[in-house]
Amino acid sequence: MSQDNKDNNITAALSYISILSVIIYILKKDNEYIAFHSKQGMVIFGLSLVGMIPFLGWPIWIISVILMVIGATKAYKGEKYKIPVISEFAEKINF
Repeated sequence: MSQDNKDNNITAALSYISILSVIIYILKKDNEYIAFHSKQGMVIFGLSLVGMIPFLGWPIWIISVILMVIGATKAYKGEKYKIPVISEFAEKINF
């Protein structure tokens, strides 16, 4: 694996960590692979914010953490994995 690919995989994996998804998207939106993962990261970040609602939100927060781990793992391995439902919303992001 080339250093560029490794760097891209690490950056894409980091884009699943909360607000980093937005920052990485803004900085690296020209890189198709990183933008793909950071868009999914942004959707999951939004979901995790909903999960902060007291009492009702904890199952949503747990799901969002699981999705972050899955997305980051796939990104680090170099896979362009579409997370069901999340990817549909992510594809609509364009700014």
